[in-house]
Amino acid sequence: MKLQIYFFSIIFFMSLHSGLYCQTVSQSPIIDYSIYLVPGGGVHSSVSSVTDKNGNTFAAGGTRGGLKVTNDAYQKNYSGHNDETGGDIFLMKLSPSGGLIYSTYLGCSGSEHYCLQIALDDNENVYVGFTTNSTGLPVSGNAYQKSNKGDNDHYIIKFSNDCKYIASTYLGGIGDDHWTRLAVYKNTLFLVGKTTSPDFPVSDNAFQRSYDNSSPPDTSQPWLSGDITITSLSLNLDKIFRSTYLGGGSLDYVNSFTFGNDGKIYLAGGTYSCNFPVTENAYKKTLSGTIDGFLTVMNQKLSKISYSTYIGGDSTDQVNSAVLLNPGNIILAGETKSPDFPVTSDALSNKYFGGRSDGFIMKFNLKSNKPVYSTFIGGTKNDYVNYAAITGSGNFVLVGSSSSKDFPVTNDAIHQTIDGGMDLVIMILDKTLKRIEYSTYGGGSKQLIMMPNADYTKCGSLLISFINYYKEFPVTMKYTEPDSTGTNCLMKLNLEDK
Repeated sequence: MKLQIYFFSIIFFMSLHSGLYCQTVSQSPIIDYSIYLVPGGGVHSSVSSVTDKNGNTFAAGGTRGGLKVTNDAYQKNYSGHNDETGGDIFLMKLSPSGGLIYSTYLGCSGSEHYCLQIALDDNENVYVGFTTNSTGLPVSGNAYQKSNKGDNDHYIIKFSNDCKYIASTYLGGIGDDHWTRLAVYKNTLFLVGKTTSPDFPVSDNAFQRSYDNSSPPDTSQPWLSGDITITSLSLNLDKIFRSTYLGGGSLDYVNSFTFGNDGKIYLAGGTYSCNFPVTENAYKKTLSGTIDGFLTVMNQKLSKISYSTYIGGDSTDQVNSAVLLNPGNIILAGETKSPDFPVTSDALSNKYFGGRSDGFIMKFNLKSNKPVYSTFIGGTKNDYVNYAAITGSGNFVLVGSSSSKDFPVTNDAIHQTIDGGMDLVIMILDKTLKRIEYSTYGGGSKQLIMMPNADYTKCGSLLISFINYYKEFPVTMKYTEPDSTGTNCLMKLNLEDK
């Protein structure tokens, strides 16, 4: 079933809070499908998705049961605890129209969670990574690490495109290793995470060989500590090529990373560390808020940083998404509580709206070492930009969430208003980032949307995966009934011109 919205070309101006929004609309997205996948069960997790070359979608996340499994499932039954420490991962494969092709649990007697990203290689094999404290998960005979070493370890499992098991391994040290993010680049699997393990495996020429926990922000909250880890592995999951720590004395984490044709890795996230490694030519050399965002450029040997800087103002900031335009320009999107966040004079909105946070999008030029464009995104309550991508026509699509009743939406929005809660928001900006082409709430009158994740495909589809806590979210099909513990959802939109 497809929901399509037609509308006339609209040009109008909206003045909000002394910030000027100029909006031009030509055609709205088509919703191909919207699905309730499986109950979340309160598992500390998010939903991730990726699309293969045939348009099939792989989706993964956390659950405590209720999954509709297929007859060929790798694991047909839920294995974790039912209390707050339990959870399994699920993996589903859906057809281009949302039909269920494959569905399985992935887990053991402990807790599996934080499935933040999945990846495909050139042969369309799928890699699922997550955090686990289970000791009995299956590993392949030549796995790099055959058992769990610490409180939590990374776990990576590889399936063929037709969902046959190929390989799996643990990865970690004696501490807490989690927030698993994966990407395949040039026949190598890259894993980025967060660790408190002083013995996390690092290579001899690593940029940072030792774990730094010299100044945690709050010793009563142990999760507020940890360094970033970046590791490159073989696609067979049997060896590590390179590995390094990255961080300062407090908590550091990566939310997004991408690869450039210049052979470098571009990492972005957030840090509490006043000694986070920045380069001499950094745009911003010191931490000025509780948390600052950061941008770091590292070689693929993980041995050298060519550029690193803080990004932010005098409060709390983090970068959630990075899009490399070319080696000289990168798009950074995220969230800020800083009224003095650096915005440019030609910004779509150059004043902080208020609430707990605003979203932002910034075009940062590495050659001039400064933002060439930056703007706030949002309304008067709480606004977050979680994902950014460039479309086939060169526009920019943003995905996030908002509780602002005055979030800027266009007249042709799927949903133009909210009554309360936290709703999904989708915005398309033109090539200059100064004009709103399209903007909408995603979930109806009242929702509670958590941790939206997105993936823009080469064929022009936008996959948005998220956890929803209200039963009224509009869907075209269901593989489960929603409940109050949070439901894993997936929405597919076609953004290309028709």
